[in-house]
Amino acid sequence: MRLIYKIICYVLAWLAALFATNPNGGLWALAWMFPLGLAAFIDRKWANSGGWEVFAACIAVYLIHAWFYFRSRTLRTTLLLFGVLAILLICNVSGCRAMINTH
Repeated sequence: MRLIYKIICYVLAWLAALFATNPNGGLWALAWMFPLGLAAFIDRKWANSGGWEVFAACIAVYLIHAWFYFRSRTLRTTLLLFGVLAILLICNVSGCRAMINTH
């Protein structure tokens, strides 16, 4: 799969997650905190009071995934890793929406 198609799919997946998290755009200024939704999906206390270490760990999950995704050579591996991204983003959106609804 060509790199440009990988980039387009990756960006579209992240934009879909952004819109799924907050469709009206009222909280988009907090988009930089989006990776914390992954921690909130596992345990909401981690996301709320875990500190910068939890935030860095959540970002690291996405960076490591991106490294493997963009280095994948076969279509099968690329699609598998895109599926992993979709699952991660679904979990992240779920965690973010849970945090939004409690405040």
